[in-house]
Order: sequence, then structure tokens, then C-alpha cells
Amino acid sequence: MLKLVQSSSWLLTTIMKSISAAQRSSVVSLLNDGYSHHEIQARTGLGKGTVGRISKEVERNKENNPGGRPSKLSACDKQSIVHQISSGKLNNAVQATQFINSIIPNPVTPQKVRNTLKESGFYSATKKKVLLKLLV
Repeated sequence: MLKLVQSSSWLLTTIMKSISAAQRSSVVSLLNDGYSHHEIQARTGLGKGTVGRISKEVERNKENNPGGRPSKLSACDKQSIVHQISSGKLNNAVQATQFINSIIPNPVTPQKVRNTLKESGFYSATKKKVLLKLLV
């Protein structure tokens, strides 16, 4: 298959080879057997884009795992922080941090608690200064 792409003043021509049904079925079977994309590339000789495209077509309903570090606070911990603040038992994020750190084994920072409160719809507000009138 010949694909032509025109970009402003120059013409870029790329040639894409179509893969056979046998190659496609071997990629699908390797994916089902649990091989990584890198291992499938090495075994079949296909490019990473081709393997990725086939994988995306085969596993359409696969849950997207963003990866990264698991949260230090569970959903229950977050709910507990929000409840303590909204009920008026705690006034600020530092107090909430001290409260939650007395419960959970791994301590969290006040910034983590602030982020949790922000996710729940709370926001920080600066106190308005009150002018004191001096009696003279």
C-alpha cells in the first residue's frame, strides 16, 4: 500500500507493507499467551507500531492502567479527612494531617491532605483582616 502525505512545500512518501493473516494471527496468539510487545517484536520481526496497533485492536475493552505509585491514602482515609473537616472537628489541613497520621501506618504530608480536600471540592480561603479601632 502506498501512502502519500503532503506537508506545506514538500512531498513525503512512505511505503507501508501490509502484514499477512498468518503474521497477524501469530501476534494475536502471542498477545493471548502473555508475551510483551518487545518479545513479540523480536519473535515476529514486526515493528513496535504494528504490534501496538494489533494489540489495541484485539484488546479494545482492556482497562487503561495509568501506572505510577499507589496512593498513600485509601478512599476510606480520604472520606475520613473530609468528614472531620466538614463536621467542624478539624479546622485546617495541618490538623487533618495530624489526625490521619495517628491512624495510618505511613505518614502523609499536609500538602497531600490539601490535595485530597481540593479533589473533594474544598478550597483555601484567606482570612480577611479586621481593622482594630484604638480608643484614644
